Amino acid sequence: MNSPVDKIKEHLSIIDVISTYLSLEPSGKNFKARCPFHNEKTPSFFISSDRNSYYCFGCGAKGDIFSFVEKFEGTDFRGALKLLAQKAGIALDYKPNDTEDKKELWYEILEEATLFFEHSYNTTPEARAYLLSRGLTDQTISSFRIGYAPGGWRALSDYLLKKGYLKEDIEIIGLIKTANEGFYDRFRSRIMFPIPDSSGRVIAFSGRIFGTDETKEAKYINSPDTPLFNKSNVLYGIDKAKSAIRTRGYSILVEGQMDLILSHQVGFTNTIAVSGTALTDSLVTHSDATTEIKINNFGLIRRLSPNIILAFDGDEAGTRAINRSAAIALSLEMQVKILALPSGKDPADIIAEDPTQWKERIKQAVNIIGFHLGRICENSNDMRIRGKKIREIIFPFLSMIKSAIERSAYIVDIVQKTGLPERAVVEDFEMYQRTAVPQATLPLPQATLLEDTYSRKEYLERRLFGIIFWQQNKKEIVSLLDSYIEGFKNDIGEAMYEELYQSYVPYSEPLALEAEMWYGSKTDTLKRDVQEIVLNLEEEILLDRKNKLHPLNTEEKIKEFTILSKRIEHIKHKRIL
Repeated sequence: MNSPVDKIKEHLSIIDVISTYLSLEPSGKNFKARCPFHNEKTPSFFISSDRNSYYCFGCGAKGDIFSFVEKFEGTDFRGALKLLAQKAGIALDYKPNDTEDKKELWYEILEEATLFFEHSYNTTPEARAYLLSRGLTDQTISSFRIGYAPGGWRALSDYLLKKGYLKEDIEIIGLIKTANEGFYDRFRSRIMFPIPDSSGRVIAFSGRIFGTDETKEAKYINSPDTPLFNKSNVLYGIDKAKSAIRTRGYSILVEGQMDLILSHQVGFTNTIAVSGTALTDSLVTHSDATTEIKINNFGLIRRLSPNIILAFDGDEAGTRAINRSAAIALSLEMQVKILALPSGKDPADIIAEDPTQWKERIKQAVNIIGFHLGRICENSNDMRIRGKKIREIIFPFLSMIKSAIERSAYIVDIVQKTGLPERAVVEDFEMYQRTAVPQATLPLPQATLLEDTYSRKEYLERRLFGIIFWQQNKKEIVSLLDSYIEGFKNDIGEAMYEELYQSYVPYSEPLALEAEMWYGSKTDTLKRDVQEIVLNLEEEILLDRKNKLHPLNTEEKIKEFTILSKRIEHIKHKRIL
């Protein structure tokens, strides 16, 4: 019987899957797109329907539908399997390996903990009354699986231990803490918000204090980093928001769980939240045959849409968070807008007071330059102070905008709204660019398969082995390539051919895709080119051998030189171009 992986591949082509994430352009019988895994303006991400694979000639990303979903969604294989099975309408009957077994056990424990918190919530009417007073509906509470952690020191852990789970496993996923006197539940007397990954599996929790003295405990506590949860790689609500972000073409980023949940409740399902998790601009690369790129948080949002609205609290801490988040987003060439909030108000307050006000504020969101420009003009009429604030606050963002046209438009806005002389603003900005320390930006990698420039011999080798890798699983190879390849092997030697072949095996996927993109179904052209490539490459190899014989200071060298010269002349007569 076919495995779930095989069944999914039978139901879903790579075009079916990737076209739901990216806008594809036809390229012969295949497709191309701008790569979602690195920053580029010209499409270098190619998708082969025949091979059911993709390859990016810019960053080296490659694979099938499973690896694409893993990278795009920021999930593991099991998460990708779940998402694709749902898309294909296939029930999963999958046996994980030993490593996956352990992870599956941890997911199972977290699911049991979620059920425990939900049951506890249903028997705690005070918790429901609190959430209803905050404006949530029962349907929303159920949809987000909000629960309650009772006040006992070991209520959850006793429940899980009775279920047969081991203390070590409960501890490693952050549900209990160990002290000298033993262990106790991390979450007690708290409203519990499960944090799912992008495929919807619970991987952590955030708990808001409830039912005890809030002055003695932290208002919110979150799960620690675990093998399943890294706070700098997870956004709350991404599982529910990702489809809406792609459909609507923008995301709304808020700070807390209540902000997000209420925004979803009033129809803005393209909202995601930091929810106590860290927004980072780190980028980690791991080099092997290709480059694997992992961009935290904003990288995932940008893959869904480059347009983002930041809606943080309207206090100074919120403004600092806006500045840092905007800098990261701009470094990724995202289009950033700010949703201005009154001081002391957060999105949840606005939505609870009047949902239509939230909608209007989203419509009125302004770019980061306009946001700060408005604040500067409101706070002072003194031209010197305005000029100083423009240099300190706005110029760092202005310098991150790559388009000279956009920068010029912003300078016009600055002049019109502040009354500062245009020449003075332009000169100050030019001075800032010359003297300021460059803003730290994400090092978006540009990887290449091999060197950008090749010798003629390397070019011919790439072309030949690309065709071989492309055709090696096709019947056409018997009639089309075998006779040429056998002749080539005999002329240059079996050992040298094998050495050349093995040197290109690590690049087989991109070289095969290059050949496929180049030839498509042009069988006549392919046949002619293979013959010509073989002859030219053989000539290059023999010329190289001939040149290495110099100086001709022995009889053996002279004899070999003469033989090679005759073979090269014979090849030239055989060449058809």
